[in-house]
Amino acid sequence: MVRAESTVSERQYTAGDATVTGLLAGIAAGIAMAAYLVLIGLLVGVGPTRMLARFDPPGAGAASPLAGTLIHLAMSAVYGLLFGVIYWLVGRRRLAGRAGGIVLGLAYGLILLLVAQALIATSAGAPLRQIGPIHFAVAHLIYGAVLGWLVGRK
Repeated sequence: MVRAESTVSERQYTAGDATVTGLLAGIAAGIAMAAYLVLIGLLVGVGPTRMLARFDPPGAGAASPLAGTLIHLAMSAVYGLLFGVIYWLVGRRRLAGRAGGIVLGLAYGLILLLVAQALIATSAGAPLRQIGPIHFAVAHLIYGAVLGWLVGRK
């Protein structure tokens, strides 16, 4: 009996794949970050709606938890997309696997923390000042670690 052998070529991981992976991983990491902040808020007596409303920049009306959540997830997705491309260009060759992704993700989370600190210094970031600096930093590290782990899996 003769067996027919088939070869399946592995599809190349493209920049487009990296952007989609980063975008989806960014949303998941943003959810993890928000979950941490909501949990911390509950421990100190701040309800989930009040915590999530802090991501809604000050404007004409009262802060909205829905708007804050959507803004946070949109920002998480955009930053995740950017990370996906950075990892595709730089990290995947030098930092193979999940551990490398997490290391790069943690560094990225620290960079985003610095960006967020600059935002907090403006009036647009005023509501975020109500989050303690330690918890704000931990939340960004959680975001970076989850993002790096998810992107590094590809």
